[in-house]
Amino acid sequence: MKKYILLLLFLTAIVVGPFAYQRWSEAKRLRHIRETKQAAAQIRATPLKGFLQQLDQTSPDQTVLILFTGNTQAHLEPCGCFIGQSGGLPRRATAISGIRDKGFSPLLVDLGGFLPLEPEQMKPDVFEQTTELDQLRVQTTFTAMEMMGYDVLVSSQPDENAIDQTLTNYRFQLLAAHSKASSPEQRPYLIKTVGSKQVALIELSLLETGQTASISNKLDSLMSEVQAEADIVIVSSHLQPKVNKSLAQKYPNISAIMSRDTGNTERVGNVLLTYCYPHGKTLGALTLTDTAGQTSSTVEQIALTEEVGDDPNVRKLLNDFYEQVASDPQLQVASHPLFSSETLEQDSNNSYIGSEACQECHRKEFDQWSHSSHATAFNTLQIVGREYYSKCVSCHVTGFGYSSGYQIGASDRAHLAEVGCETCHGPGKQHTYTPLTTNIRGKVEASTCMECHAPEHSPGFEQLVAQLMPEVDHSRSQLSLKQILEQRMRGPMKPQIELFVMSFCLYGVQAEQELLPFFKRYLNRIDFKLRFIVGEKEESEKNTTGQTEFTSLHGESELIENKRQMVIAELYPDKRFDYLICRADHLQEAWVHCAKKVELDVSKITRAVESEKMTLQLVKEVQRTKELNIKGSPTLVIDGRVIDGGIWRGKVKETCR
Repeated sequence: MKKYILLLLFLTAIVVGPFAYQRWSEAKRLRHIRETKQAAAQIRATPLKGFLQQLDQTSPDQTVLILFTGNTQAHLEPCGCFIGQSGGLPRRATAISGIRDKGFSPLLVDLGGFLPLEPEQMKPDVFEQTTELDQLRVQTTFTAMEMMGYDVLVSSQPDENAIDQTLTNYRFQLLAAHSKASSPEQRPYLIKTVGSKQVALIELSLLETGQTASISNKLDSLMSEVQAEADIVIVSSHLQPKVNKSLAQKYPNISAIMSRDTGNTERVGNVLLTYCYPHGKTLGALTLTDTAGQTSSTVEQIALTEEVGDDPNVRKLLNDFYEQVASDPQLQVASHPLFSSETLEQDSNNSYIGSEACQECHRKEFDQWSHSSHATAFNTLQIVGREYYSKCVSCHVTGFGYSSGYQIGASDRAHLAEVGCETCHGPGKQHTYTPLTTNIRGKVEASTCMECHAPEHSPGFEQLVAQLMPEVDHSRSQLSLKQILEQRMRGPMKPQIELFVMSFCLYGVQAEQELLPFFKRYLNRIDFKLRFIVGEKEESEKNTTGQTEFTSLHGESELIENKRQMVIAELYPDKRFDYLICRADHLQEAWVHCAKKVELDVSKITRAVESEKMTLQLVKEVQRTKELNIKGSPTLVIDGRVIDGGIWRGKVKETCR
């Protein structure tokens, strides 16, 4: 007997072991990806709440506070590509208002680098070469800075054409040597009262940037000039770090040397060397406290994460910006098409044809792609209303910026929305005519992925390539519904789950019995909607009142149940799953049985069912069904794309049509 038990255990291990190991390995992989991305996305900064608590322990009369930003490159707000992003003009405005509410009147400084280009791309005429969208971004940035009450903007030469064209209408002072917007007699420094002190800000990029000795000679005369008027001297420097360190050693009376570049704060003697996070990810805070005649200095970066709400006025400014972009085709032009150095993309005889053309020969690969996050990439832009914003569109569609590729607002290019097969493998027209390995990219290198999955948008991707590539490996076995959800839930937004049913359809009810308990486990991590397949009556069938009337396969009672379930989802979102699961199990009984079981107000639901609001909601159901071309109950949709029934149907074998 003992032998048989051991043999049974052995055979069980052989059969179950590989499956169990696969599940364990996949869970371990997903956990590693999640932890690595979270670690890479973190910024070393102080939460705004913590900084404000520090200010409660500080007297505004004894403290000089300088808030600073730099190298923002006209980034208006985070792109939203991952959870936990820091930055954004509306959050920055909220942080500044919160600091002022504590009784402080800080000196507010931008250290330059506001053009939407990396420093190595900057040339004296660079503003003339930027797109209309980039120029509008700069103007929007300046308007937001005006609303926040910035005192001074520091500029180096590459920025100055932008200043000449855009800054004349703003009140903050400019430190710039060659700009037409600055007066001939303008000095390369600013002196302003902050608290009870006179603070001087000297701009070193206006001086010759040759030898340290030459810079020191210029700074000698400036220091003697400003020290006669100021209690505290701050220097804004775009010079190399080693030059800044030399200056800190030579001029110990300087309180801080501030750079717009990225770096780690350090102290040289009594002088603080401070740096900026790029793209406006944080708000720098230099605090100078006078205690018993001695001035101590500290610097912190304030995190501008989701915990910091949006300032409503600056939020409106950005919303107006997006609306302007959405209504003006000139602002939707692609500036830098992806893969512009690749042979296939540069072949004028080749063109994009869309992923649907690939499935005839590559059905398995197409099915795998259609359940991936790439296949729903454009949907994420539509959710947040950025489908007109070229800076985002480029990495969420196929072939944007090429003559045959996706074009914003062009209905005949809708088949190129999403990150399709040709994004990775190159335009496929020639390959469909003559399938050769030479006219398609068969093997896709990680460098191709990193055109979009750059650190700014996909932190940690470079370290995770080996773990992430299996998700786009076409030899991989079909994903389960759980695996699809796990991948989608790593994104910046909750996956949109839509289950389309007819409420009295036997197969729809079976799908609810199978799927609703599963989705309930992810209640706080997904956006679930139960949708209903109904139709509108033709004009000739409508009643004399002209009101919209609906049809449903199982008659009027099904229409009423549809509306009833929509009412419950709206009035009792925390109990909707409990009601729906109960109703699916007891469809032949009166609905009040389940309503009372989960403690719902029956009379309140009955009144709401007859409201005009529910009629309008049914109109939206009809529109959504048409938009996705849904024909049968049940149909499962995730992030706007229908999920193959073979993945999730289980015991559900048929469809109501």
